[in-house]
Amino acid sequence: MNAAVAQIRLPHGLWVNGAHCRSAGLRALTGADEEFLAESEGTMLPVTRSRHLLARCLTHLDGAERITPEAIGELTVGDREALLLHLRQLTFGDRMQAILDCPQPECGELMDLDLQVSDLLQPPCPDPRPEYDYTAEHDGQSLRIRFRLPTVVDQELAGRQALSDPAAAADLLLRRCVKSVLNARGEAVDWSGAMLDGLPARMAELDPQAEMILDLVCPACKVSFSTIFDAGHYLFQEAGAGLNRLYHEVHLLAWHYHWSEPEIMGMRTRKRRRYLNLLLETLP
Repeated sequence: MNAAVAQIRLPHGLWVNGAHCRSAGLRALTGADEEFLAESEGTMLPVTRSRHLLARCLTHLDGAERITPEAIGELTVGDREALLLHLRQLTFGDRMQAILDCPQPECGELMDLDLQVSDLLQPPCPDPRPEYDYTAEHDGQSLRIRFRLPTVVDQELAGRQALSDPAAAADLLLRRCVKSVLNARGEAVDWSGAMLDGLPARMAELDPQAEMILDLVCPACKVSFSTIFDAGHYLFQEAGAGLNRLYHEVHLLAWHYHWSEPEIMGMRTRKRRRYLNLLLETLP
């Protein structure tokens, strides 16, 4: 009952001792993973929960000696989002359905969205690098900025900071990612976030998978708007049905098929639910 493994090419990957490592193996969710999601709800930040979930489901990660939550933290945010999308596709298929409220206060129409994982996955970056250069202008002087893309752990630390001080969170993210800021004479500059105003947009261009924006039109009021698709949140909602339901499913399958709990909890989620549906169709 082992889940099949998909080979994934990461959008960016890891650089280890000068070598670029970009491949990963990923398996679908099992009942044991659903149990983790149910038990961790409300006890971890969503980004932390995603990190731990991927550490459970990755079968290998090039460049990492061991697959741990800490190793996942070194990936770019876009790498994590790509892995979460692939995990959803492996577990439940390509098609996704969601319900969204129109953001216009005078409308509020419920909208049915029919999405495809394959449409949300961006092509791998054609020329990923461990660090990038960017030129900015501030008060008439040219600044040369050396930076890297935000990682999962960068985002997590900034997210924790944002709970008490959103402005400080943005500065924390830049401080972690910016390696150097030099003026035209090659001298180091004591910089602030305001001086690097265009850098976040440049980071987003280099890691488009990190923030998936859906451009939509409300069918009722015809107003156009954009919303961010959170792959982790969607997957958590879809897979985290709660412990009572999960254990009830395990109980029914064990009772009728005489499988052990480890066998059932080790099944791929979609396979377990198929057996459950067949069982329910035959029960009086």
